[in-house]
Amino acid sequence: MRILIIGGAGYIGGVTAHLAANSGHDVTIADNFSTGNTYNVAKNAKLIEADICNRLEAEQLFGLNYDVVMHFAARILVPESMQKPYDYFQINTFGALNVINAASINGIKNYILSSTAAVYGEPVSIPLQEDDPTKPVNPYGASKLLTEQILQSYQITYSLNWAALRYFNVAGAYEGVGTDYPFVSHIIPSLLNQMRKKQPVTINGKDFDTPDGTAVRDYVHVLDLARAHLLAAEKMAGGQEICQPINLGSHHGYSVLEVAETFNKVTNASLPIIYGPRRPGDPAKLVAGNARAKEILGWQPNLDLQKMISDHYEWFLKDSRKTQQVLQ
Repeated sequence: MRILIIGGAGYIGGVTAHLAANSGHDVTIADNFSTGNTYNVAKNAKLIEADICNRLEAEQLFGLNYDVVMHFAARILVPESMQKPYDYFQINTFGALNVINAASINGIKNYILSSTAAVYGEPVSIPLQEDDPTKPVNPYGASKLLTEQILQSYQITYSLNWAALRYFNVAGAYEGVGTDYPFVSHIIPSLLNQMRKKQPVTINGKDFDTPDGTAVRDYVHVLDLARAHLLAAEKMAGGQEICQPINLGSHHGYSVLEVAETFNKVTNASLPIIYGPRRPGDPAKLVAGNARAKEILGWQPNLDLQKMISDHYEWFLKDSRKTQQVLQ
């Protein structure tokens, strides 16, 4: 396939670009390097430096025809979105609109959006299903939901075949691509940070209604996510209509304590674990179902928590010079 990857110099987009190129596909990456890095760019991929918030630059991406567009470019930090909502709607929604419109008027028929389970807001049931209500509680989730709705509109007006792949927490590394963007709010980079500082790990809450009392969250290896994007692309390029959101979840999740203990085991860090109060609004369990992904894509995660942490840790050790700016 000929694939255009928007945001292919970032974390998930970078891994997907590497996997696609390694699988023999013709890959073009578009990125403005606001959060991505040149060293994440797949060596056998073409590169276009462009800012999708500039409509003209977005339109110029389509001098070539592509079988599918994969869209990863976005800001993704929930706390930051509460402080800078304009930036999130500008990049995640209006920037995406520029690309979706340019792709559609140039005859592109297949579009895959990297979306998020944050579109659901407070869960009504666990595991979360794609048909559950979507009531995002932060600008990040709202910006992604609006982009999904734009795709639905372009399905009507341009017969655009689209998929919005929704997921929670991503971990691991592949081909030297890891979490360079400031992800210290995410648990595994946070654990690496505590290990570097030789400080204990604080778990917020130990009285949740879960097997070990700590909150349960969904984690998927970044390589499993990349594989799902390629499976979706292959289905769409082969003529299968998707036109719906698809969760990429583990269906069972891992507890915070389980993650911390597995981290200690994999890295031999022996970080002390202490407990703090629950954070306001923290649900006991946030896990996404994956039945639709199995049915439509033939996908389920293959790589477990230990593999996520070991790959992430190996990347951290090899590329620590890249992570110092993140972990200060």
